Amino acid sequence: ANNVRGKETLLSAEDSKVQVWLIPTNEELMIARDTRDIVEGK
Repeated sequence: ANNVRGKETLLSAEDSKVQVWLIPTNEELMIARDTRDIVEGK
């Protein structure tokens, strides 16, 4: 998974009963955008 930075990656085996995904996020950016929206009354 380390060689696929910034992309969603399936981590579980093909025969697994459930799928396990690595989904990259940027929590700081999301918090900043949510804060901006609250301050701007959106």
